[in-house]
Amino acid sequence: MPNGKTHDKITYFTTPVVGMLSYSITADIKTTLILISTYFFASMMFNGDLDMNSRPYNRWFIFKMIWIPYQLIFYHRSFFTHGLIIGTVIRLLYLGIIPFIIIWLKADLEVITSIDMNILILIFIGLESGSAVHTISDKIF
Repeated sequence: MPNGKTHDKITYFTTPVVGMLSYSITADIKTTLILISTYFFASMMFNGDLDMNSRPYNRWFIFKMIWIPYQLIFYHRSFFTHGLIIGTVIRLLYLGIIPFIIIWLKADLEVITSIDMNILILIFIGLESGSAVHTISDKIF
C-alpha cells in the first residue's frame, strides 16, 4: 500500500498526463482545466483516505472537522470509501448535504435549474478519476 508521499508523487506525475489526454480528446481548454483541477483536488484532498487521519484529511486544515462524522460512519478502505464510483458518490453526497439544505430552505429553484449539466459531468469525471487512481494504486502496490 503506498504511503501519502507516494500517492502525492503519483498525482504529480499523472495530472499532466490527464491534461494532455483531455486536451487531445476535446481540444477545449475549459474542459481540460475543469478535468485537471478536479482530478488534482480529488487526488490530494477528496479521496478514500478521508476516512482516517491522513494527508488528505489534514489538508482540509480547520475544515477537517467536517470529516469526523464521515470517519465515524465508515471504516478505512471499506467499499464505501475506496469503492470505484461509490466512494466518490458517497463523499459528494456527504459533502453536498449542507449546500443542498441551504438551497432547499431558501427554495431557490433558479439556482438548481441554472446548473450546466455538462460541467457537473466533467467535475464528476475529474473527481472520480482522481479517486480511482488513489484506489487503484492502493490495490497495485
